[in-house]
Amino acid sequence: MRFQREVTAAILIPAVLAVLVAAPLWAWALLVAAATTLALLEFYRLIEAAGWIVPKSAGVGLFLALVAAAYLASLLMLVVLAGVALFALPTLVMFASPREAVLLASSASSVFATLYVALGAGAMVGLRAHGWKPVLFVLATVWASDSAAYYVGRKWGRRKLAPVVSPKKTVEGLFGQLAGGAVFGLAISLLLGDGRSAVFGAAAGLLIAGLAVVGDLLESTFKRSCAVKDSGGILPGHGGLLDRLDSLLYVSPAVLLLLTALPESLPR
Repeated sequence: MRFQREVTAAILIPAVLAVLVAAPLWAWALLVAAATTLALLEFYRLIEAAGWIVPKSAGVGLFLALVAAAYLASLLMLVVLAGVALFALPTLVMFASPREAVLLASSASSVFATLYVALGAGAMVGLRAHGWKPVLFVLATVWASDSAAYYVGRKWGRRKLAPVVSPKKTVEGLFGQLAGGAVFGLAISLLLGDGRSAVFGAAAGLLIAGLAVVGDLLESTFKRSCAVKDSGGILPGHGGLLDRLDSLLYVSPAVLLLLTALPESLPR
């Protein structure tokens, strides 16, 4: 079907924005938890596709507990649960009695996948605790810059950016993404904030766009390592949820740190 990518975005984006802006924090946390749980399960399937094993039930349980700790803003719970994941998941892998050759890979990938997705999901919830404007800034900048990269790369892309990891990405698309991030960061800051935040908005947009590229490429390395093309097919024209959330999972913790250190850097 033509324009699958555009149709899917046209349906999902208004629904996500409605929950973000109009619903309370707990509703946003539930939405984030639901979407990222599916993304985590896709990550687990990548691990299994590589021939490794993962204790999925325990991993999902710990993941949801970590998201709940982020919702409660409990640093102690986050540290304790991360420690539990670090020890419990490899222990469960061991008791599953896999072949010795996959013990370390299974243990390391199980812990990494769980904590990686949990860090991004928790940061999305933490950003919403500061208000809906910082989250909207991140979502809009990531989506807009990603679309700029897609269309610029498709029209003018010639030089491959990372041919081994992501053959379709181009240097021209990267420039389009960075420029789009800066422009949209500036525009969103003017719409949501005031003139004083415009320079910060452009700089934050550029940073977010750059980090989004890294997050996208990083997820591509995971898929390449597991010999999988797409993490899933739940979103027509976009692949799986992990494919769509890869940039947000990578960007959100950095933006939460930025907002904590420089509150004036994003609209509030």
